[in-house]
Amino acid sequence: MQQALDSNTLDRLITLGRQQGQLTTLDLEANLPIHSMSAEDIALIVVHLEESGVPVELDDSLMAPNPKPAAAPTRSAEIIPFPDRAAASQIKKRTAPLQKAAAVQAAEPAFVQQEKCAAHWAVAMGGLLVLALMVGALTLFGI
Repeated sequence: MQQALDSNTLDRLITLGRQQGQLTTLDLEANLPIHSMSAEDIALIVVHLEESGVPVELDDSLMAPNPKPAAAPTRSAEIIPFPDRAAASQIKKRTAPLQKAAAVQAAEPAFVQQEKCAAHWAVAMGGLLVLALMVGALTLFGI
């Protein structure tokens, strides 16, 4: 909630809501700086009021004080219809086998492969060191 909103204002709204049986958007606008508050701040106040046993009737315009015009939908993909059998027979079939993943890794420079190998060994050695320390701690403490 905003810093300018104190507990006296909330107490006053709770008292008013209990007297009237509910609060309306007009009651909130009369007691709160609604137009300078975000929708999240207004929602927090409404939740606090409803938890205090005061029902709140809100206009939809209050939760979205500055509605933005809806943007025109953009087309992200074009839907292509499934071809019929005659068109499918005209499609060129792939005769070459798919490439293996190892061929892609061979395209990396040699120093990159060496660094990956060194990193794998460092991780393996670190794991062995942790394992040895755990076994030593278990034998030392007799667990």
